[in-house]
Amino acid sequence: MAGEDRLTALCEQDPKRVTGIDFVQVVDPADQTVLRVFFVIDPDELDDPLVTAPLPVEVPPETVTIVSISGGERLAEVPVVRATYREVPFDGDLRTVLEVETAEPGDFSIYRLTVVDEPKRRVDRFFNGTSFSFKQGCPTTLDCRGKAECPEEGVVDFPVDYLARDFPSIRGALLDFAAQRYPRWTETIEADAGVMLAEVMSALGDELGYVQDRFGREAYLETLSERRSMRWHTRLVDYPIHDGRAASTLLSVQASAAGFVEAGMRVWAAPGGETPIPFEVGDSLRDQRSPKTTYWVHPLWSAMPVHVPDESRPCLPVGSVELFLRGEFPLAVQLPPTGLLPEEFWVGRRMVLHGAPADPSLPERRHLVRLVEVEKTVDPLVLDGGTPIDITRIRWEDEQALPFELCLRDTVVLGNIVPATAGETFTEHFVIAANASLPPSPEVPSAVEREGPRPDVTVGRPGACGEAATKRSPIFFHSLKETETRGLGWVGPLRDARPEVELEEVDATSLEPDDPDLPERWEYQTSLLVSFADSAEYTLDDGIRRRVIGFHRIGEEVVHRDYASGRGFSVRFGDGEFGKVPADGTVFRVRYRTGPGARANVPADSVTLLSDPNPAPPFPWPTLAPLAESVTNPFPVTSGMDPEPLDVVKQLAPEAFKAEPLRAVRDEDYREIAERLLPWVQRAGASARWTGSWLTEFATADPLGSFALGPERRRELAATLDCVRQVGREVYVRDPEFLDLDLEVKVCVEESAFPGQVEERVTLALTGSAGFFHPDNFTFGTPLRRAALEAAIQAVPGVRGVEQICLRARGVTPLRPFTAMAFEVGDTQILRLQNDPRFPERGTLRIRTRTRSGAGCAEDRP
Repeated sequence: MAGEDRLTALCEQDPKRVTGIDFVQVVDPADQTVLRVFFVIDPDELDDPLVTAPLPVEVPPETVTIVSISGGERLAEVPVVRATYREVPFDGDLRTVLEVETAEPGDFSIYRLTVVDEPKRRVDRFFNGTSFSFKQGCPTTLDCRGKAECPEEGVVDFPVDYLARDFPSIRGALLDFAAQRYPRWTETIEADAGVMLAEVMSALGDELGYVQDRFGREAYLETLSERRSMRWHTRLVDYPIHDGRAASTLLSVQASAAGFVEAGMRVWAAPGGETPIPFEVGDSLRDQRSPKTTYWVHPLWSAMPVHVPDESRPCLPVGSVELFLRGEFPLAVQLPPTGLLPEEFWVGRRMVLHGAPADPSLPERRHLVRLVEVEKTVDPLVLDGGTPIDITRIRWEDEQALPFELCLRDTVVLGNIVPATAGETFTEHFVIAANASLPPSPEVPSAVEREGPRPDVTVGRPGACGEAATKRSPIFFHSLKETETRGLGWVGPLRDARPEVELEEVDATSLEPDDPDLPERWEYQTSLLVSFADSAEYTLDDGIRRRVIGFHRIGEEVVHRDYASGRGFSVRFGDGEFGKVPADGTVFRVRYRTGPGARANVPADSVTLLSDPNPAPPFPWPTLAPLAESVTNPFPVTSGMDPEPLDVVKQLAPEAFKAEPLRAVRDEDYREIAERLLPWVQRAGASARWTGSWLTEFATADPLGSFALGPERRRELAATLDCVRQVGREVYVRDPEFLDLDLEVKVCVEESAFPGQVEERVTLALTGSAGFFHPDNFTFGTPLRRAALEAAIQAVPGVRGVEQICLRARGVTPLRPFTAMAFEVGDTQILRLQNDPRFPERGTLRIRTRTRSGAGCAEDRP
């Protein structure tokens, strides 16, 4: 062979002018970043050596190039960071090699290593550029040896009844086993020690069987019964179940004195025959933070009379957005010291237009408005002692135009309107007492501590295998006691609501919060998976953790607290990786508001009680009694919602999961998610390949308006698919697989047209900015249809007809006439014809014109 003859000539050359690469060695298969290039003739033994003593000698990294032959699955060209000539022992001798250090190992493709020696070329070009694999030292799963067969297990000496899972059946099975194994033991009365032990084991087996059944039931969406299990399951299918919503309303205060109504003041509704429902002033629990949100009320604003400008038109028509108040309301009364002008103070304030006809046959009308303009003026035609009376014009938002006709003489404007939310606020304290270093007290109990899933702290010294003992990072819980029976209030959009919970660190001596501007307040997160290791954030878990059982040990009781009820909520802290672990000894104050849910949806004029109707309230709570004579809700309460029932979730979650899945298992899942979530993806492609140890997903996308994926879009696509992939299956983004076309078109030109112009027009019609071969017109699997191509050419002015089309797929098919109905491509291929002289490999277009002569066309245009 020529290669063998040249190799012989290379080895026997005299004088020694050139050398060649013998082989490439991967020094450490586990690292794969250090390579050694062995030469046929040592580079320091040439007449004009590549390197001279003393060794080692470092040369520029550009001396070596490592490029993938196939383009690379992940890395097309491996960057070289260091190249050094050194002597290494090999096969009992010292050989001079070129040691190459790369920035990272290559992928599973085959690479070509080339030694650059310009201009001397002391490395023979036929023995330069050696092919090798970075993975040559990796272990292989191919094993031709026969598999060892496991010996058969021996038969048990006593038949086991696997259906025995409760106390009576396990007890009977144990006594039957004892009677066969110990035939002399016949004393089976309950007082016997053996029977006592059998019953203890039967009780443990009964409890174990119950726990196993519960675990098995909670593992499936169809059979689970715990809300926390439902939440974990539905999160896997991206269906957020909602926990209801706190009812909110507006209160009209009949004020007895001017003053501030503070957030948190309480009123009650007492539906007939039901438990009173508390309402607290404010839109959310945040309004009760210091300084509290306040609402200014005044006795003169309780029911402001309406002025009738024209007695012949006593009613306010439909669509009205303004009316007149009789008097200087609301500008004449004293305002709080806000620094605002009277007109500015009223802008944005809510009012209720209340029409209460004296005739009981007519309906009572109420309409909520938000003021945008207030003007003090007079009515010159209505005199009081010869002086025009003062009136006030108010205007509200156009979106709140009057939907019905309102009789002005029976109408008043309610100005003392304040928001209120259903529920009661409770405050609890607890301490983080890891390992019981701080004994709990009745006033400040300790949080429940559990081991987290992540090993965190190293304990002891490393053993013989180099591993040290570890303990898991702790996770702390604190249960909100009142939520077990009263529920928890949530505010905001239904499936994106925020809990009415405030958590902050306090001084252990005073149990009061510090400065609210300091970062001692912990923030709520729906899931701690989005939290950083040092983020002061918490989440809420379903269920209450409290005393389950106690054990008496030498004069003290050891209390075990664990999950005891599926109702209610518990505060859960992070594990140090997802969310911060609170320090030992930290005292927290948690303030939360309960949520009566749909029970708080009461009719209008139901929230009327200013004092606590409970016979013995646990502690006094600030009420509206000092400022109000009465209070009511002008509108019915309809916003309260109960938590989503489990039966409803079981029906909706699978359907929502099927409608818009946000997880990828099959190739079509990756394609569908990329096309749906990324607006710039015209069409996506994905395929799974076996890469040696596991399946790897290779995805690509056909972007709108271009052929190639830019760096930003590549990163965005990779990040999107990384969020939906299976655990253990990697996703790599590759450029689309283009099938480049070379097209030759012969057209017949009209007599009235210039061939050069027609050629330019056809080229523009096919490869211009909006041409036939625009990137958006072809995507994965789109064929080239001959009829569509001919129609696009025929539509060009000056073209009489298309005589012939020749086509070839570069590197796939030869140039031949395009006579088929369509040129088909694979599902992962995209046709491309750019006709760019800078990139001829991306497809070319050649137009040949013929001019008309008589009945046909003359010879080709030169």
